[in-house]
Amino acid sequence: MIRCLHISNLAIIREATLDLGPGLNVLTGETGAGKSIVVDALSLVLGGRADAEMIRSGAERASIEAEIDVSSNRAATAFLAERGYVPEGETPEGRTIVARREIAAQGKGRAFLGGTLAPVGDLRALGALLVDLHGQHQHQTLLNPAGHRDLLDRHAGLAGDLETMAGVAGALRAAASRLASMRDGVQRLAQRIDMLGFQVQEIDRAAAQPGERARLRVERDLLRNAESIARHSRAAYEALYEGDAAALGRLAAALREARELSRFDPAVGEAVTRAEAARAELQEIAFLLRDYPERLDVDPQRQETIEERLVLLETLLRKYAPGGDEEALLAYRAAAAEELSQLTGGGETVADLEARVDDLRAAAQERAAALSHARRAAAARLERRVEEELSGLAMERTRFAVDFRVQPAPGSGIWVEGEEAAVDAAGYDVVEFLLSANQGEAMRPLVAVASGGELSRIMLALEVVLRREAEARTLVFDEVDAGIGGAVAESVGRRLAALAARHQVICVTHLAQIASHAGRHVQVSKRAARGRTEVGLEALDEAGRVRELARMIAGEKVTPAALRHAAELLGRGVARL
Repeated sequence: MIRCLHISNLAIIREATLDLGPGLNVLTGETGAGKSIVVDALSLVLGGRADAEMIRSGAERASIEAEIDVSSNRAATAFLAERGYVPEGETPEGRTIVARREIAAQGKGRAFLGGTLAPVGDLRALGALLVDLHGQHQHQTLLNPAGHRDLLDRHAGLAGDLETMAGVAGALRAAASRLASMRDGVQRLAQRIDMLGFQVQEIDRAAAQPGERARLRVERDLLRNAESIARHSRAAYEALYEGDAAALGRLAAALREARELSRFDPAVGEAVTRAEAARAELQEIAFLLRDYPERLDVDPQRQETIEERLVLLETLLRKYAPGGDEEALLAYRAAAAEELSQLTGGGETVADLEARVDDLRAAAQERAAALSHARRAAAARLERRVEEELSGLAMERTRFAVDFRVQPAPGSGIWVEGEEAAVDAAGYDVVEFLLSANQGEAMRPLVAVASGGELSRIMLALEVVLRREAEARTLVFDEVDAGIGGAVAESVGRRLAALAARHQVICVTHLAQIASHAGRHVQVSKRAARGRTEVGLEALDEAGRVRELARMIAGEKVTPAALRHAAELLGRGVARL
């Protein structure tokens, strides 16, 4: 849901803030007041195409900010988390993030999400998850044939069937890929198996242990410096124990004198005890130093063995775990052994895989056929309901159809009416919505049929039918009232209000019959300030709404009759909310 839209220096808007609420938000105002600029601003902040010509004359840049509540849209929340964008606001009302778009007169513009510099493509992707813009120049999700199958499936309630189909299709894809690999790459596969087997055996023969190199290097350094070690340990031993001025001898003399002293002053006794303990420790150290050279195995053969072992380990690490240690080498060995196990496949043969692929193809064809049957039944209901909606929107002669076809895929093994067809996680149907807006015209894709207000009404009819149980979105309708009035306008207003019970709806309209259904009514006006034209946005209270509805009914001269009619119209619209 869009909570707020702030616009600076865009076209004739110097500075304007549009606060929006849930339900039906209506923008009204005189022709040329700037209503469509507001819709254009929303398109821009959601990744729409920008042009420096959009910047207000005399300004260096334009900026648009949108505060977006994503708490009720799981796909949008997941998208933000995946891309590392952090929502800025956590309130009892929901979780919000600010999208910002800057258009520069010189140089490139910038885009931001949650205060973080972002690619415009990320704004566009987020907008696709949250907002549908319906107007003459905006891209609409419903006009993209790639999404028609998903829309039909949601309308048909096929989630469980699709999950089953996805499992079968995934298993078939994996088995077919493995079979192709075995057929087309037997020699390469054998070479890979041989290489992996050699690597595993080479690492196993080495029997590397975590931390082994560090231990060997310590031992090697000891052996290399055996003579120096012996000399230093002997010197230290003599200084402590055997030399003429050995420390232990002098300490013994000091202890004798201290014991005599303790006879006169018992307080010295504790110090004597500590000194005797220290003498015992020093004596143990002296014996350790005396025996230390004898514990060194100064065997030249051992030193050579250590050097060879270190060379072997370093060679293996360079080959299989560059920059790593023994643990990385063993991890590589485990991964190679796992791949080897998978490639050998426990003795699975091409014939085994062929039989498995045949079984999976049969299962995939059965599931896809069941899905197609369910889709066609749902499509018939959808066609009927959409045409009923269009009839109520003064498009009685308009025909709506769901077209089914398959994508040819020779060699797939999935046969549909004598033709091999591609199959994926949703079956083999390629679905597209078609329309004939006028009697006698052929059915054509939605995007090629209509434009402007007529297209907006078609989209409205589709939205009403398809969005009843869909996840909450923001639906924007511009020019939905083009070429209609009277009872049709009233019908459009009722349908917009019905949509607004589940989704946020933003509608630009010139018709009081539609505006009277709004939960929030914003008047867009144009005025002169500081010698320049500026656009103002004002959220209307009840009295203001009556005056604006009366203006929409009567034109420039608002009469008492128009005011009474407006009050009555507003009363009826509010009563339906």
